[in-house]
Amino acid sequence: MCLPAPLSSGDVRRTALIVDDDRSIRFVLSAALRKQGWAVEEVDDGSAVEEQLERRRYDLLLLDLFMPGMNGFEVLRRIRRQRPAGVASWKTPSTVGIIVLSAAASGDGLDFAARLGADTCLRKPFEIDDVLAAVRGIRR
Repeated sequence: MCLPAPLSSGDVRRTALIVDDDRSIRFVLSAALRKQGWAVEEVDDGSAVEEQLERRRYDLLLLDLFMPGMNGFEVLRRIRRQRPAGVASWKTPSTVGIIVLSAAASGDGLDFAARLGADTCLRKPFEIDDVLAAVRGIRR
């Protein structure tokens, strides 16, 4: 019987998708997650999210609420709803961990994002340590 080699601490085990139209935010988040061992992909438009979810399984989404294409509220709603039979399946499950990061959303907007299924909602500007703590806090 052949057993797989154990993972070393440098092996990537998790994959994150950063959805934000601000390049500098994506850069900071991507660098921090990669340092923690995450594989990271990025999109700058909410309308590109569904295609990404169809082609790859993600363990985490970092999601802006206000961006071109499709806003983060609609992205959340589409991810968290059950996919009916006959609809193209996604490699990413509806239970994926989602952290919302938004500068423009009011407290009510962040509350609404939480009701739509965000695991954590943080305001921009954020402290990267707070984002990483939120990532560690997601249990799936």
